[in-house]
Amino acid sequence: MKIPIILRQPLHLWLGILLFIIIVVQIAGAIKILPISFRWHRILGYVILALAILHGALAAGLNWGIFTL
Repeated sequence: MKIPIILRQPLHLWLGILLFIIIVVQIAGAIKILPISFRWHRILGYVILALAILHGALAAGLNWGIFTL
């Protein structure tokens, strides 16, 4: 199975960048730099979990030869 290439970069790279940005927003909301309600803080936590699982699964699949570029 091939991993999609978007703007000449593999999908798992874009997921990692998105994951990093969402984690920074989550931390900024937790230490009150950004005004984020607890409801959105919890939703972002679930999004981070889902993205991290997908990002890790794609990277592990590439490493183990399940996926190709």
